[in-house]
Amino acid sequence: MARTPQWIKKLGGHAGELYVAAELSKRGIPNALLPENFSDDDILVGKKDGANMGFVQVKSCHPDRSKSFILRDSHEAWVEAPENQFVAFVWLGSPSTNDSPRFWIAPKSNVGDDCVAHRAHGTDNWERRFHLNELRTDWENNWEVFAEFMP
Repeated sequence: MARTPQWIKKLGGHAGELYVAAELSKRGIPNALLPENFSDDDILVGKKDGANMGFVQVKSCHPDRSKSFILRDSHEAWVEAPENQFVAFVWLGSPSTNDSPRFWIAPKSNVGDDCVAHRAHGTDNWERRFHLNELRTDWENNWEVFAEFMP
């Protein structure tokens, strides 16, 4: 199997960010895409008055190219993430079967906990791969984590 070119991987990541931004907008949550590599975050969320702001890191997976979400050993540090930081995992769905995307949303600190609990923790392996069945079921469609930003 040939390696997927980096620009195609970037398109998948961008698609995931746009899907999350659309879902947030659908729920009336103001949001904006951040510049690429903006300190480990992809989307800014907040109320119009600027009193509350949050940050979302989006992790996308294209099922035609990968069967898991990949995180790194450095993401174990997310256990210390502030309450206003989140991770959204986006399973893009296969274009060949016209699947809809699926979402798992969690506080970033909870994802850090799962990285620490990962079987690769304490080894030389930097990869923290998570298959769909390894993501917490209560994270799926957990848009309520953004309740404080909803109108």
